Amino acid sequence: MIEAVKLRKTFGSLVAVNEISLTIPQGETFGLLGPNGAGKSTTIHLLTGALKPDSGTVTLDGLADPTRPQTRKKVGIAPQSDSLYDELTGEENLRLFGRLYGLSRSILKERVAKVLSFVGLEERKQDRLGTYSGGMKQRLNLACALIHDPMIIFLDEPTAGVDPQSRAYLLDNIEQLASEGRTIVSVSYT
Repeated sequence: MIEAVKLRKTFGSLVAVNEISLTIPQGETFGLLGPNGAGKSTTIHLLTGALKPDSGTVTLDGLADPTRPQTRKKVGIAPQSDSLYDELTGEENLRLFGRLYGLSRSILKERVAKVLSFVGLEERKQDRLGTYSGGMKQRLNLACALIHDPMIIFLDEPTAGVDPQSRAYLLDNIEQLASEGRTIVSVSYT
């Protein structure tokens, strides 16, 4: 499902990722652990095509280029800092991301309802994101990563800065996704 061979990325003289190779089979949950500055987020960016490696290759579900639209549709990404819009409601954020993935209106309506239910935010869907707590924003961030029903999910520190209740809720969500056979790569600091 995910294969990286000798990925390398530098920023000037700083070597952020030094020839990382890994294979993650379909349905596995894989953790990238390490201290701040260890290259975890850079590795995620390389695997998802957000950054181009200086050398090495990435294959996702048999497709060799993670920047290609057909490959990106297979991948959901919940970045470390949410990429949500505070002036929009939870539902509007989800519709925006769904449209970016090319979902039709009928599918989008169904998917918005499904992911809102999955992350437990149905009752807050009409509230502007600026009124959400940090944990609620992280849950909506996960919902945006799932809006197009991907089989590969990248989570960059999904529980960072959230309260214990939200952390438990997010971890339960991740466990459920894994039980559905999705491939999950999660980043955490140690």
